[in-house]
Amino acid sequence: MLLTSQRGLWNGHTMLTDTVNHWDEDQSSLSRPILMIWLVGMLILLPVEFFQLPLNVEVADFWILMGLPIVWIFLILERQHISLTYAVPIWLVLVATLLGTLAAAKPSSGVIVFLKESYLFVWFVTLIAVLSRLSARDLRRVMVVWSGVVILHGLLIIAQFLSPEIWRAISRFAGTSAVYEHYRSAGLFFDADKAGSANKAAFFQLLGFVPLLAAKPSKKVATILGILLFLSIVCTGSMGALTALSVGLISALIAIAVLSKQHLVFITKTLVQLAIAASLLGAAYLVIGQYQDKQEHLERIVRGRAEKSSGGRLARWQRGLDELRDGGTWIWGIGPENFRVVDPLSKQLHNDLLAFIVERGSLGALGLVLFGVIAASRAVHLLLMYSQYPGRPRLEVVVFLAAMAAILFESLTHQIFHERQLWLVLALQEAMIFRARGFCS
Repeated sequence: MLLTSQRGLWNGHTMLTDTVNHWDEDQSSLSRPILMIWLVGMLILLPVEFFQLPLNVEVADFWILMGLPIVWIFLILERQHISLTYAVPIWLVLVATLLGTLAAAKPSSGVIVFLKESYLFVWFVTLIAVLSRLSARDLRRVMVVWSGVVILHGLLIIAQFLSPEIWRAISRFAGTSAVYEHYRSAGLFFDADKAGSANKAAFFQLLGFVPLLAAKPSKKVATILGILLFLSIVCTGSMGALTALSVGLISALIAIAVLSKQHLVFITKTLVQLAIAASLLGAAYLVIGQYQDKQEHLERIVRGRAEKSSGGRLARWQRGLDELRDGGTWIWGIGPENFRVVDPLSKQLHNDLLAFIVERGSLGALGLVLFGVIAASRAVHLLLMYSQYPGRPRLEVVVFLAAMAAILFESLTHQIFHERQLWLVLALQEAMIFRARGFCS
């Protein structure tokens, strides 16, 4: 059950009107501007990972934590209900984290994970409450800000790729020790070792398609900005994000084809749009081809890394399975964030499901699987609800199904469970379902 007012919980259009226009009816209230400032500030700070605060807390987290008590004061005064959609997997993950911590070689890592995930889940249900209650106008403004941040970050990533000096300047500011010959554009994303985190930057750009389409731009604007987002992902050299993007696109095309009543028209329009996009991307590649150093660098960070990257992951996965078999920890695991403690190379497993099995046992893995099943089923549910009204635009709804497919695939090659933009997309999906209930009642 989504966060809603007690008044009109199941009253169809009345519920939607009361909730969506709540803040519009009382412009003198402090809740609307304060909550909007909190949301906008959070979105602006989301990609900023220059500064590492204690316990690897990010700058955006500091902003979120400052605002959470104020937000909850408003929500309590308005007598809100708590969303129970993800309650079971959240409970399973937290219990598995505690059990794994008790058996961990380094318990402090498990304690930190438990605290961070508790905060993450509180933030998640808070986001559902706030996004569900926004007016349509304010929700679109939030989507415009979010997509604007992603686009600007994408331009920075492309600029880093084209200009080594820009990359060097940002790297020096962040204190990274990476060398130019092996660098990958990472925008403002840096990990705890002060190295550019290109994979995190690519994932941030990948999920940027959600707010971009949710903002409902014109087809021409959406096409241009979508190509820019794609180019920014390419410049990071993240094969996982590029493959996940392909998986998401295929899922979206299949869903629209199945639900569309005019298959021939849909197929024709899709082929034309893909041809236009391919032509523009081809032109961009030809332009890059005029600069041999840029072309060689692109091929090195994309295709040149394929064998090493895939081989490294397979070796890590095998070491993880060996640790699981030898340690006999199928029930509670070896402890959250403890694989890097026992691994000879001090590496992560780069696979969410395997990491949960090894570090938190079968109970944690069950919780993660339930997260994935619920998220995917909610995306399908949202699409089916909107499909009852063929006259309504669907791209901003289909994009959630595409995002869930991309997220699930990305989690097979990277550990993304703690990524803030993932939970932001899930919260937005719940808010869209809330609105869809009003339309479809």
